[in-house]
Amino acid sequence: MEFLITVALSFILIVITLLGFQYIGVPVYRVEVINIERLIEAVLAGDATVADWYIFTGMVIAHNPELDKIRIQCAMLEVDEMMERHGRVIFSANGRRSLEAILNQLTALHDAQY
Repeated sequence: MEFLITVALSFILIVITLLGFQYIGVPVYRVEVINIERLIEAVLAGDATVADWYIFTGMVIAHNPELDKIRIQCAMLEVDEMMERHGRVIFSANGRRSLEAILNQLTALHDAQY
């Protein structure tokens, strides 16, 4: 009897969740200019983790082609210019200069949006 109650309650919970997603929408994480600015600032300050960096470079930004181009630039930098130290992202001097240029590009893009 307990098994049937558990199955019925689980089924009801799943149905309620699916209906909620249908009416409210599935949660979506949209990368915006400010998110990338903060990440690059954290990298330059030595505060960004490797996980933060890989999540950013590994996720296609389909809703904004300009931001996706920037993501690709950052991913290309990680090949030659990035190191990991104690779980933190560290870039070479050349990589840091490139990130600063990308940050300036993002700041201009952010200012143009607002």
